[in-house]
Amino acid sequence: MLGIEETADDEAVRAAYLAAVRRSPPDRDPEGFRRVREAYEAVRDEERRLALRLFGPAPLDRLEALLEAMPDERRHVGPGPWLDVLRGDR
Repeated sequence: MLGIEETADDEAVRAAYLAAVRRSPPDRDPEGFRRVREAYEAVRDEERRLALRLFGPAPLDRLEALLEAMPDERRHVGPGPWLDVLRGDR
């Protein structure tokens, strides 16, 4: 989200954060600003930074991003596929 390398020092992290805030100011893009702020807080916390380096983002974070990218009309799954599964058709 911030576009920095894993080995970036604190000054580089801060500069990347300020540049990202200029791209997504809180008054114009509150959702983008929230993601930038969360990324900055994750990088500043040494334990979270190590976890991100070792394991990547949390699975639910990736699922949320996929859902946000999906059009609204595709988010709802009707009962048909579930009924097929329950009947053993699939």
